Amino acid sequence: MRQLAAEAMQAWLAGEHERAERLARAALATQPNDPNALQVLGVACLRNDRVAEAVQHLRAAHDMTRDNPLVLNTLGVALRRAGDVSGARRAYARAGKLGSADAWRNLGSLERSENELDAAMAAFEKALALQPESPAAHAGLAQLYELRHDLERAREHAERALRLDPKNELALLALGQVLLRERDWMGVEALLTPLGRDAKATPVNRAIAIGLVGEALDRAGRVDAAFEAFTAANMLQRQLHAAALDAVESPFHPATVARLTRFLDREDVGAWTHPKSDRQPAPVFLVGFPRSGTTLLDQILSSHSGVVCLEEKEILAPIVADLLSDEVLLTWRALPESTIRARRRLYWQRAETAARTPLGARVLVDKLPLNLVLLPAIARLFPDAKIIVALRDPRDAVLSAYQQRFGMNAAMAQMLELQSAARYYDAAMTLWVRCREKLPLRFHEVRYERVVDDLEGAARGLTTFLGLDFEPAMLEFAATARRRDITTPSARQVIEPLYTRSVGRWRAYAPHLKPVLPVLAHWAARFGYPP
Repeated sequence: MRQLAAEAMQAWLAGEHERAERLARAALATQPNDPNALQVLGVACLRNDRVAEAVQHLRAAHDMTRDNPLVLNTLGVALRRAGDVSGARRAYARAGKLGSADAWRNLGSLERSENELDAAMAAFEKALALQPESPAAHAGLAQLYELRHDLERAREHAERALRLDPKNELALLALGQVLLRERDWMGVEALLTPLGRDAKATPVNRAIAIGLVGEALDRAGRVDAAFEAFTAANMLQRQLHAAALDAVESPFHPATVARLTRFLDREDVGAWTHPKSDRQPAPVFLVGFPRSGTTLLDQILSSHSGVVCLEEKEILAPIVADLLSDEVLLTWRALPESTIRARRRLYWQRAETAARTPLGARVLVDKLPLNLVLLPAIARLFPDAKIIVALRDPRDAVLSAYQQRFGMNAAMAQMLELQSAARYYDAAMTLWVRCREKLPLRFHEVRYERVVDDLEGAARGLTTFLGLDFEPAMLEFAATARRRDITTPSARQVIEPLYTRSVGRWRAYAPHLKPVLPVLAHWAARFGYPP
Protein backbone atom coordinates (compact mmCIF):
# COMPACT_ATOMS: atom_id res chain seq x y z
CA MET A 1 0.00 0.00 0.00
CA ARG A 2 2.94 2.34 0.59
CA GLN A 3 3.69 1.74 -3.08
CA LEU A 4 0.28 3.27 -3.90
CA ALA A 5 1.17 6.38 -1.90
CA ALA A 6 4.51 6.65 -3.70
CA GLU A 7 2.75 6.28 -7.05
CA ALA A 8 0.27 8.97 -6.04
CA MET A 9 3.13 11.33 -5.27
CA GLN A 10 4.83 10.57 -8.58
CA ALA A 11 1.57 11.07 -10.48
CA TRP A 12 1.06 14.43 -8.81
CA LEU A 13 4.56 15.58 -9.65
CA ALA A 14 3.96 14.48 -13.25
CA GLY A 15 0.85 16.64 -13.47
CA GLU A 16 -1.57 13.71 -13.45
CA HIS A 17 -3.69 15.26 -10.75
CA GLU A 18 -6.89 13.22 -11.03
CA ARG A 19 -4.97 9.94 -11.11
CA ALA A 20 -2.90 11.09 -8.14
CA GLU A 21 -6.05 11.75 -6.11
CA ARG A 22 -7.49 8.33 -6.95
CA LEU A 23 -4.24 6.62 -5.95
CA ALA A 24 -4.04 8.62 -2.71
CA ARG A 25 -7.59 7.65 -1.74
CA ALA A 26 -6.85 4.01 -2.54
CA ALA A 27 -3.74 4.11 -0.37
CA LEU A 28 -5.63 5.69 2.52
CA ALA A 29 -8.36 3.07 2.32
CA THR A 30 -5.93 0.57 3.83
CA GLN A 31 -3.35 2.90 5.42
CA PRO A 32 -5.40 5.87 6.83
CA ASN A 33 -2.33 7.54 8.31
CA ASP A 34 0.05 7.37 5.36
CA PRO A 35 1.61 10.88 5.35
CA ASN A 36 2.44 10.92 1.64
CA ALA A 37 -1.08 9.93 0.63
CA LEU A 38 -2.55 12.48 3.04
CA GLN A 39 -0.31 15.19 1.61
CA VAL A 40 -1.26 14.37 -1.99
CA LEU A 41 -4.95 14.28 -1.13
CA GLY A 42 -4.69 17.56 0.76
CA VAL A 43 -3.04 19.29 -2.18
CA ALA A 44 -5.59 17.77 -4.58
CA CYS A 45 -8.47 19.08 -2.46
CA LEU A 46 -6.83 22.50 -2.33
CA ARG A 47 -6.50 22.53 -6.10
CA ASN A 48 -10.23 21.78 -6.44
CA ASP A 49 -11.27 24.43 -3.89
CA ARG A 50 -12.31 21.88 -1.27
CA VAL A 51 -10.49 23.92 1.33
CA ALA A 52 -11.95 22.47 4.54
CA GLU A 53 -11.16 18.94 3.36
CA ALA A 54 -7.65 20.05 2.37
CA VAL A 55 -7.03 21.44 5.86
CA GLN A 56 -8.23 18.16 7.40
CA HIS A 57 -5.89 16.00 5.33
CA LEU A 58 -2.90 18.31 5.66
CA ARG A 59 -3.34 18.52 9.43
CA ALA A 60 -3.35 14.75 9.53
CA ALA A 61 -0.21 14.64 7.37
CA HIS A 62 1.42 17.13 9.73
CA ASP A 63 0.45 15.03 12.76
CA MET A 64 2.23 12.08 11.18
CA THR A 65 5.35 13.95 10.04
CA ARG A 66 5.47 16.83 12.60
CA ASP A 67 8.37 18.84 11.23
CA ASN A 68 8.09 18.40 7.47
CA PRO A 69 8.48 21.95 6.07
CA LEU A 70 6.73 21.11 2.79
CA VAL A 71 3.65 19.80 4.60
CA LEU A 72 3.66 22.77 7.00
CA ASN A 73 3.96 25.28 4.19
CA THR A 74 1.10 23.67 2.26
CA LEU A 75 -0.97 23.55 5.44
CA GLY A 76 -0.31 27.28 5.82
CA VAL A 77 -1.65 27.87 2.30
CA ALA A 78 -4.79 25.88 3.08
CA LEU A 79 -5.36 27.63 6.41
CA ARG A 80 -4.98 31.04 4.80
CA ARG A 81 -7.54 30.16 2.16
CA ALA A 82 -9.82 28.92 4.94
CA GLY A 83 -9.56 32.32 6.62
CA ASP A 84 -7.46 31.12 9.57
CA VAL A 85 -4.82 33.84 9.46
CA SER A 86 -3.31 32.99 12.84
CA GLY A 87 -3.03 29.31 11.99
CA ALA A 88 -1.49 30.07 8.61
CA ARG A 89 0.98 32.45 10.24
CA ARG A 90 2.09 29.73 12.70
CA ALA A 91 2.42 27.08 9.99
CA TYR A 92 4.44 29.34 7.69
CA ALA A 93 6.74 30.49 10.50
CA ARG A 94 7.43 26.93 11.63
CA ALA A 95 8.13 25.80 8.07
CA GLY A 96 10.40 28.79 7.56
CA LYS A 97 12.38 27.99 10.67
CA LEU A 98 12.81 24.47 9.27
CA GLY A 99 14.44 25.95 6.16
CA SER A 100 11.60 26.65 3.73
CA ALA A 101 12.19 29.86 1.77
CA ASP A 102 8.77 29.35 0.15
CA ALA A 103 7.17 29.50 3.59
CA TRP A 104 8.90 32.78 4.45
CA ARG A 105 7.73 34.24 1.12
CA ASN A 106 4.19 33.05 1.80
CA LEU A 107 4.34 34.58 5.26
CA GLY A 108 5.54 37.86 3.76
CA SER A 109 2.57 37.86 1.40
CA LEU A 110 0.17 37.11 4.23
CA GLU A 111 1.58 39.83 6.47
CA ARG A 112 1.39 42.36 3.70
CA SER A 113 -2.28 41.50 3.10
CA GLU A 114 -2.85 42.07 6.83
CA ASN A 115 -1.02 45.43 6.59
CA GLU A 116 1.70 44.17 8.93
CA LEU A 117 4.45 45.70 6.84
CA ASP A 118 7.28 45.30 9.35
CA ALA A 119 6.50 41.59 9.74
CA ALA A 120 6.20 41.23 5.96
CA MET A 121 9.62 42.81 5.41
CA ALA A 122 11.18 40.54 8.03
CA ALA A 123 9.70 37.45 6.36
CA PHE A 124 10.92 38.40 2.89
CA GLU A 125 14.38 39.14 4.29
CA LYS A 126 14.45 35.67 5.86
CA ALA A 127 13.49 34.19 2.51
CA LEU A 128 16.41 36.00 0.90
CA ALA A 129 18.77 34.75 3.60
CA LEU A 130 17.91 31.22 2.46
CA GLN A 131 17.65 32.02 -1.27
CA PRO A 132 19.47 35.27 -2.11
CA GLU A 133 18.46 35.01 -5.76
CA SER A 134 14.71 34.65 -5.14
CA PRO A 135 12.90 36.98 -7.56
CA ALA A 136 9.65 36.61 -5.60
CA ALA A 137 11.26 37.78 -2.35
CA HIS A 138 12.95 40.73 -4.07
CA ALA A 139 9.64 41.65 -5.69
CA GLY A 140 7.86 41.46 -2.34
CA LEU A 141 10.43 43.79 -0.77
CA ALA A 142 10.20 46.15 -3.74
CA GLN A 143 6.47 46.56 -3.18
CA LEU A 144 6.92 47.09 0.55
CA TYR A 145 9.64 49.71 0.16
CA GLU A 146 7.50 51.56 -2.37
CA LEU A 147 4.61 51.55 0.11
CA ARG A 148 6.99 52.93 2.72
CA HIS A 149 8.08 55.66 0.25
CA ASP A 150 11.68 54.41 0.01
CA LEU A 151 11.86 54.60 -3.77
CA GLU A 152 15.59 53.93 -4.02
CA ARG A 153 15.35 50.55 -2.27
CA ALA A 154 12.11 49.75 -4.07
CA ARG A 155 13.80 50.26 -7.42
CA GLU A 156 16.85 48.25 -6.32
CA HIS A 157 14.81 45.19 -5.36
CA ALA A 158 12.46 45.46 -8.33
CA GLU A 159 15.32 45.66 -10.81
CA ARG A 160 17.10 42.75 -9.16
CA ALA A 161 13.93 40.66 -9.33
CA LEU A 162 13.55 41.51 -13.02
CA ARG A 163 17.14 40.55 -13.76
CA LEU A 164 16.36 37.14 -12.30
CA ASP A 165 12.86 36.90 -13.80
CA PRO A 166 12.13 39.52 -16.49
CA LYS A 167 8.40 38.72 -16.40
CA ASN A 168 7.92 38.87 -12.64
CA GLU A 169 4.60 40.65 -12.42
CA LEU A 170 4.92 42.04 -8.91
CA ALA A 171 8.36 43.46 -9.66
CA LEU A 172 7.04 45.11 -12.82
CA LEU A 173 4.17 46.68 -10.88
CA ALA A 174 6.47 47.89 -8.11
CA LEU A 175 8.85 49.46 -10.59
CA GLY A 176 5.88 50.98 -12.40
CA GLN A 177 4.76 52.64 -9.18
CA VAL A 178 8.28 54.01 -8.66
CA LEU A 179 8.35 55.46 -12.17
CA LEU A 180 4.91 56.97 -11.68
CA ARG A 181 6.04 58.71 -8.51
CA GLU A 182 9.15 59.92 -10.34
CA ARG A 183 6.86 61.43 -13.00
CA ASP A 184 8.28 59.26 -15.76
CA TRP A 185 4.99 58.93 -17.63
CA MET A 186 6.49 57.44 -20.78
CA GLY A 187 8.53 55.02 -18.70
CA VAL A 188 5.39 53.71 -16.99
CA GLU A 189 3.65 53.24 -20.32
CA ALA A 190 6.61 51.43 -21.87
CA LEU A 191 7.13 49.17 -18.85
CA LEU A 192 3.57 48.15 -18.08
CA THR A 193 1.73 48.14 -21.40
CA PRO A 194 3.18 44.68 -22.29
CA LEU A 195 2.05 43.30 -18.91
CA GLY A 196 -1.44 44.65 -19.44
CA ARG A 197 -1.60 42.89 -22.80
CA ASP A 198 -0.07 39.60 -21.63
CA ALA A 199 -2.83 36.99 -21.73
CA LYS A 200 -0.65 34.67 -19.62
CA ALA A 201 -0.39 37.18 -16.76
CA THR A 202 -2.85 37.02 -13.88
CA PRO A 203 -5.98 39.09 -14.60
CA VAL A 204 -5.58 41.01 -11.34
CA ASN A 205 -2.06 42.13 -12.21
CA ARG A 206 -3.07 42.93 -15.78
CA ALA A 207 -5.81 45.20 -14.45
CA ILE A 208 -3.40 46.93 -12.06
CA ALA A 209 -0.87 47.42 -14.86
CA ILE A 210 -3.45 48.91 -17.22
CA GLY A 211 -4.72 51.17 -14.43
CA LEU A 212 -1.21 52.46 -13.71
CA VAL A 213 -0.73 53.18 -17.43
CA GLY A 214 -4.01 55.08 -17.24
CA GLU A 215 -2.66 57.17 -14.36
CA ALA A 216 0.49 57.98 -16.33
CA LEU A 217 -1.52 58.95 -19.41
CA ASP A 218 -3.79 61.10 -17.26
CA ARG A 219 -0.85 62.96 -15.72
CA ALA A 220 0.62 63.42 -19.21
CA GLY A 221 -2.62 65.09 -20.32
CA ARG A 222 -3.60 62.31 -22.75
CA VAL A 223 -7.16 62.19 -21.49
CA ASP A 224 -8.79 60.01 -24.15
CA ALA A 225 -6.09 57.35 -23.95
CA ALA A 226 -6.24 57.47 -20.15
CA PHE A 227 -9.99 56.95 -20.10
CA GLU A 228 -9.62 54.02 -22.49
CA ALA A 229 -7.05 52.46 -20.15
CA PHE A 230 -9.20 52.94 -17.04
CA THR A 231 -12.17 51.38 -18.85
CA ALA A 232 -10.11 48.39 -19.96
CA ALA A 233 -8.82 47.84 -16.42
CA ASN A 234 -12.35 48.04 -15.04
CA MET A 235 -13.68 45.55 -17.58
CA LEU A 236 -11.10 43.04 -16.38
CA GLN A 237 -12.04 43.76 -12.79
CA ARG A 238 -15.75 43.27 -13.49
CA GLN A 239 -15.03 39.83 -14.89
CA LEU A 240 -13.05 38.94 -11.79
CA HIS A 241 -15.53 40.31 -9.29
CA ALA A 242 -18.93 39.50 -10.75
CA ALA A 243 -19.90 37.89 -7.44
CA ALA A 244 -19.42 41.19 -5.61
CA LEU A 245 -21.94 42.87 -7.91
CA ASP A 246 -24.54 40.30 -6.86
CA ALA A 247 -23.71 40.24 -3.14
CA VAL A 248 -27.12 41.59 -2.11
CA GLU A 249 -26.54 40.40 1.46
CA SER A 250 -23.71 42.93 1.90
CA PRO A 251 -24.44 45.96 4.11
CA PHE A 252 -22.92 48.11 1.35
CA HIS A 253 -24.84 46.68 -1.63
CA PRO A 254 -27.15 49.09 -3.49
CA ALA A 255 -30.11 46.95 -2.43
CA THR A 256 -29.27 47.59 1.24
CA VAL A 257 -28.90 51.32 0.60
CA ALA A 258 -32.35 51.42 -1.06
CA ARG A 259 -33.87 49.37 1.79
CA LEU A 260 -32.50 51.72 4.45
CA THR A 261 -33.76 54.75 2.53
CA ARG A 262 -37.29 53.30 2.34
CA PHE A 263 -37.10 52.44 6.02
CA LEU A 264 -36.16 55.98 7.06
CA ASP A 265 -38.90 57.44 4.88
CA ARG A 266 -41.55 55.66 6.92
CA GLU A 267 -39.88 55.26 10.33
CA ASP A 268 -40.71 57.40 13.36
CA VAL A 269 -37.17 57.84 14.63
CA GLY A 270 -38.48 59.83 17.59
CA ALA A 271 -40.03 56.62 18.95
CA TRP A 272 -36.62 55.00 19.40
CA THR A 273 -35.40 54.56 22.95
CA HIS A 274 -31.71 54.38 23.77
CA PRO A 275 -29.92 52.99 26.79
CA LYS A 276 -27.49 55.37 28.44
CA SER A 277 -24.08 55.47 26.78
CA ASP A 278 -21.65 52.95 28.23
CA ARG A 279 -18.60 55.17 27.78
CA GLN A 280 -17.57 58.62 26.68
CA PRO A 281 -16.65 60.12 24.39
CA ALA A 282 -18.79 58.33 21.82
CA PRO A 283 -17.06 57.23 18.63
CA VAL A 284 -16.74 59.67 15.76
CA PHE A 285 -17.40 58.31 12.27
CA LEU A 286 -15.57 59.78 9.28
CA VAL A 287 -17.64 58.96 6.20
CA GLY A 288 -18.19 60.06 2.62
CA PHE A 289 -18.38 58.79 -0.91
CA PRO A 290 -15.09 57.14 -1.97
CA ARG A 291 -12.45 59.58 -3.23
CA SER A 292 -13.98 62.54 -1.41
CA GLY A 293 -10.97 63.30 0.79
CA THR A 294 -11.48 60.99 3.78
CA THR A 295 -7.86 59.79 3.75
CA LEU A 296 -6.61 63.39 3.79
CA LEU A 297 -8.89 64.18 6.74
CA ASP A 298 -7.68 61.01 8.46
CA GLN A 299 -4.07 62.22 8.29
CA ILE A 300 -5.00 65.70 9.53
CA LEU A 301 -6.89 64.25 12.49
CA SER A 302 -4.22 61.64 13.20
CA SER A 303 -1.74 64.47 13.65
CA HIS A 304 -3.68 65.58 16.75
CA SER A 305 -2.49 64.22 20.08
CA GLY A 306 -6.04 63.75 21.32
CA VAL A 307 -7.27 61.63 18.41
CA VAL A 308 -6.90 57.98 17.41
CA CYS A 309 -7.98 57.23 13.83
CA LEU A 310 -8.85 53.78 12.56
CA GLU A 311 -8.07 53.52 8.87
CA GLU A 312 -10.73 51.63 6.93
CA LYS A 313 -11.35 48.70 9.24
CA GLU A 314 -14.73 47.05 8.77
CA ILE A 315 -15.64 47.05 12.44
CA LEU A 316 -19.21 48.32 12.39
CA ALA A 317 -20.61 46.48 9.37
CA PRO A 318 -20.29 42.89 10.70
CA ILE A 319 -21.85 43.99 13.99
CA VAL A 320 -25.00 45.43 12.39
CA ALA A 321 -25.34 43.33 9.23
CA ASP A 322 -28.06 41.09 10.68
CA LEU A 323 -30.14 44.15 11.65
CA LEU A 324 -30.57 45.41 8.08
CA SER A 325 -33.15 43.05 6.56
CA ASP A 326 -36.71 44.30 6.01
CA GLU A 327 -38.00 41.94 8.70
CA VAL A 328 -35.53 43.03 11.38
CA LEU A 329 -35.81 46.73 10.54
CA LEU A 330 -39.46 46.49 11.60
CA THR A 331 -38.28 45.58 15.10
CA TRP A 332 -35.88 48.52 15.57
CA ARG A 333 -38.29 50.52 17.77
CA ALA A 334 -38.48 47.59 20.16
CA LEU A 335 -34.84 46.59 19.98
CA PRO A 336 -33.96 45.37 23.49
CA GLU A 337 -31.53 47.46 25.49
CA SER A 338 -29.48 44.33 26.11
CA THR A 339 -29.02 43.89 22.35
CA ILE A 340 -27.87 47.48 21.90
CA ARG A 341 -25.47 47.29 24.83
CA ALA A 342 -24.01 43.98 23.67
CA ARG A 343 -23.31 45.36 20.22
CA ARG A 344 -21.79 48.53 21.64
CA ARG A 345 -19.44 46.43 23.77
CA LEU A 346 -18.47 44.32 20.76
CA TYR A 347 -17.82 47.47 18.72
CA TRP A 348 -15.54 48.92 21.38
CA GLN A 349 -13.68 45.64 21.83
CA ARG A 350 -12.95 45.42 18.11
CA ALA A 351 -12.13 49.11 17.83
CA GLU A 352 -9.62 48.97 20.67
CA THR A 353 -8.02 45.87 19.14
CA ALA A 354 -7.74 47.63 15.79
CA ALA A 355 -6.34 50.78 17.39
CA ARG A 356 -3.41 48.85 18.92
CA THR A 357 -3.05 51.51 21.57
CA PRO A 358 -5.00 52.35 24.72
CA LEU A 359 -7.58 54.98 23.86
CA GLY A 360 -7.78 56.56 27.30
CA ALA A 361 -9.59 59.88 26.98
CA ARG A 362 -8.66 60.31 23.34
CA VAL A 363 -11.33 60.63 20.67
CA LEU A 364 -11.77 57.56 18.48
CA VAL A 365 -12.36 58.41 14.82
CA ASP A 366 -13.58 55.42 12.82
CA LYS A 367 -12.74 56.26 9.21
CA LEU A 368 -14.54 54.07 6.70
CA PRO A 369 -16.08 56.12 3.90
CA LEU A 370 -18.98 53.81 3.17
CA ASN A 371 -20.18 53.75 6.74
CA LEU A 372 -22.07 56.66 5.17
CA VAL A 373 -24.76 54.16 4.18
CA LEU A 374 -24.86 52.68 7.69
CA LEU A 375 -25.78 55.95 9.41
CA PRO A 376 -29.20 54.60 10.49
CA ALA A 377 -27.47 51.72 12.30
CA ILE A 378 -24.95 54.12 13.84
CA ALA A 379 -27.81 56.24 15.15
CA ARG A 380 -29.51 53.17 16.61
CA LEU A 381 -26.41 52.05 18.51
CA PHE A 382 -24.65 55.38 19.13
CA PRO A 383 -27.20 58.23 19.06
CA ASP A 384 -24.60 60.57 20.60
CA ALA A 385 -22.00 59.82 17.89
CA LYS A 386 -20.53 62.67 15.86
CA ILE A 387 -20.32 62.28 12.08
CA ILE A 388 -17.73 63.97 9.88
CA VAL A 389 -18.94 63.89 6.27
CA ALA A 390 -16.37 64.44 3.53
CA LEU A 391 -17.84 66.09 0.43
CA ARG A 392 -16.32 66.72 -2.97
CA ASP A 393 -17.69 67.81 -6.32
CA PRO A 394 -19.74 64.73 -7.29
CA ARG A 395 -18.30 64.70 -10.81
CA ASP A 396 -14.73 64.63 -9.50
CA ALA A 397 -15.56 62.01 -6.87
CA VAL A 398 -17.20 59.59 -9.31
CA LEU A 399 -14.53 60.08 -11.97
CA SER A 400 -11.77 59.47 -9.43
CA ALA A 401 -13.53 56.37 -8.08
CA TYR A 402 -13.81 55.03 -11.64
CA GLN A 403 -10.07 55.48 -12.07
CA GLN A 404 -9.00 53.60 -8.92
CA ARG A 405 -8.23 49.98 -8.15
CA PHE A 406 -9.95 49.41 -4.84
CA GLY A 407 -10.07 46.35 -2.67
CA MET A 408 -13.29 44.81 -3.90
CA ASN A 409 -16.64 44.55 -2.14
CA ALA A 410 -20.28 45.08 -3.09
CA ALA A 411 -19.89 48.88 -3.09
CA MET A 412 -16.50 49.14 -4.80
CA ALA A 413 -17.72 46.84 -7.58
CA GLN A 414 -20.20 49.59 -8.50
CA MET A 415 -17.26 51.89 -9.33
CA LEU A 416 -16.14 49.69 -12.21
CA GLU A 417 -18.74 51.17 -14.53
CA LEU A 418 -19.63 54.86 -14.81
CA GLN A 419 -23.39 54.34 -14.84
CA SER A 420 -23.40 52.10 -11.76
CA ALA A 421 -20.98 54.44 -9.96
CA ALA A 422 -23.29 57.40 -10.60
CA ARG A 423 -26.33 55.40 -9.51
CA TYR A 424 -24.55 54.42 -6.31
CA TYR A 425 -23.59 58.04 -5.66
CA ASP A 426 -27.20 59.08 -6.14
CA ALA A 427 -28.46 56.35 -3.80
CA ALA A 428 -25.84 57.01 -1.11
CA MET A 429 -26.42 60.75 -1.12
CA THR A 430 -30.19 60.34 -1.10
CA LEU A 431 -29.84 58.18 2.01
CA TRP A 432 -27.46 60.65 3.62
CA VAL A 433 -29.85 63.55 3.08
CA ARG A 434 -32.62 61.52 4.73
CA CYS A 435 -30.28 60.76 7.63
CA ARG A 436 -29.34 64.40 8.05
CA GLU A 437 -33.03 65.34 8.14
CA LYS A 438 -34.28 62.60 10.47
CA LEU A 439 -31.53 61.21 12.67
CA PRO A 440 -30.40 62.70 16.01
CA LEU A 441 -26.73 62.53 15.01
CA ARG A 442 -24.47 65.60 14.91
CA PHE A 443 -22.98 66.23 11.47
CA HIS A 444 -20.01 68.27 10.30
CA GLU A 445 -19.44 68.61 6.56
CA VAL A 446 -15.92 69.12 5.23
CA ARG A 447 -15.44 69.93 1.58
CA TYR A 448 -12.30 68.65 -0.11
CA GLU A 449 -11.99 71.88 -2.05
CA ARG A 450 -12.03 73.94 1.15
CA VAL A 451 -9.34 71.79 2.75
CA VAL A 452 -7.10 72.36 -0.26
CA ASP A 453 -7.80 76.09 -0.20
CA ASP A 454 -7.69 76.69 3.57
CA LEU A 455 -6.12 73.81 5.47
CA GLU A 456 -5.93 75.61 8.81
CA GLY A 457 -9.52 76.77 8.61
CA ALA A 458 -10.69 73.23 7.87
CA ALA A 459 -8.55 71.80 10.68
CA ARG A 460 -9.87 74.33 13.19
CA GLY A 461 -13.41 73.52 12.13
CA LEU A 462 -12.76 69.85 12.85
CA THR A 463 -11.32 70.47 16.30
CA THR A 464 -14.18 72.78 17.23
CA PHE A 465 -16.68 70.11 16.22
CA LEU A 466 -14.82 67.47 18.24
CA GLY A 467 -14.42 69.70 21.30
CA LEU A 468 -10.63 69.77 21.04
CA ASP A 469 -8.05 72.51 20.88
CA PHE A 470 -6.38 73.13 17.54
CA GLU A 471 -2.81 71.82 17.27
CA PRO A 472 -0.34 73.16 14.67
CA ALA A 473 0.84 69.58 14.03
CA MET A 474 -2.41 69.08 12.11
CA LEU A 475 -0.97 71.24 9.34
CA GLU A 476 1.97 68.82 9.03
CA PHE A 477 -0.26 65.93 7.99
CA ALA A 478 2.16 64.74 5.29
CA ALA A 479 4.75 63.90 7.96
CA THR A 480 2.11 61.89 9.82
CA ALA A 481 1.19 60.07 6.62
CA ARG A 482 4.80 59.07 6.01
CA ARG A 483 4.94 57.43 9.43
CA ARG A 484 1.77 55.41 8.89
CA ASP A 485 1.10 52.37 6.73
CA ILE A 486 -1.80 53.59 4.62
CA THR A 487 -3.62 51.04 2.48
CA THR A 488 -6.04 53.23 0.54
CA PRO A 489 -5.52 54.43 -3.06
CA SER A 490 -4.74 57.89 -1.64
CA ALA A 491 -1.64 56.66 0.21
CA ARG A 492 0.77 58.19 -2.27
CA GLN A 493 -1.08 61.51 -2.55
CA VAL A 494 -1.37 62.35 1.15
CA ILE A 495 2.41 62.45 1.65
CA GLU A 496 2.59 65.37 -0.79
CA PRO A 497 1.92 69.03 -0.04
CA LEU A 498 -1.63 70.07 -0.83
CA TYR A 499 -2.29 70.59 -4.53
CA THR A 500 -5.23 71.81 -6.59
CA ARG A 501 -4.84 69.66 -9.70
CA SER A 502 -7.61 67.32 -8.49
CA VAL A 503 -10.18 70.13 -8.28
CA GLY A 504 -12.36 70.25 -11.37
CA ARG A 505 -10.57 67.34 -13.09
CA TRP A 506 -13.90 66.14 -14.43
CA ARG A 507 -14.02 68.96 -16.99
CA ALA A 508 -11.24 67.40 -19.06
CA TYR A 509 -13.24 64.15 -19.10
CA ALA A 510 -16.64 65.76 -19.70
CA PRO A 511 -17.21 64.05 -23.10
CA HIS A 512 -16.65 60.66 -21.47
CA LEU A 513 -18.83 61.54 -18.47
CA LYS A 514 -21.74 62.74 -20.64
CA PRO A 515 -24.00 59.71 -19.88
CA VAL A 516 -23.85 60.33 -16.11
CA LEU A 517 -23.58 64.12 -15.94
CA PRO A 518 -27.34 64.71 -15.50
CA VAL A 519 -27.43 62.65 -12.31
CA LEU A 520 -24.20 64.12 -10.95
CA ALA A 521 -25.03 67.69 -11.99
CA HIS A 522 -28.18 67.51 -9.86
CA TRP A 523 -26.10 66.78 -6.77
CA ALA A 524 -23.41 69.29 -7.76
CA ALA A 525 -26.06 72.01 -7.90
CA ARG A 526 -27.58 70.87 -4.60
CA PHE A 527 -24.17 71.09 -2.91
CA GLY A 528 -23.46 74.48 -4.47
CA TYR A 529 -20.78 73.51 -6.99
CA PRO A 530 -20.56 75.53 -10.22
CA PRO A 531 -21.98 73.93 -13.41
